[in-house]
Amino acid sequence: MKETKGRMALVVAVLAALLVAPFAGCQVTRNGQTLPSPYYLEDDIQYHPSGTEFQYQQEVDYMNKVNAERAAAAQYGQY
Repeated sequence: MKETKGRMALVVAVLAALLVAPFAGCQVTRNGQTLPSPYYLEDDIQYHPSGTEFQYQQEVDYMNKVNAERAAAAQYGQY
């Protein structure tokens, strides 16, 4: 009976270790604060250059260009 309890405890301990292992060393956020992983010194730095806050600036510029061309063509009677 003692041998069975010992084996059961060992099986439970191994299963618990296998379930917990994937979550060890991960970067987490707790109460709004990002806590680093144990490997933060070896991580590559990610740099994202700042861009315009308006995502569709190229489309607006193109539409303004087309509207200006249409207005110029209409002024000379070509449109």
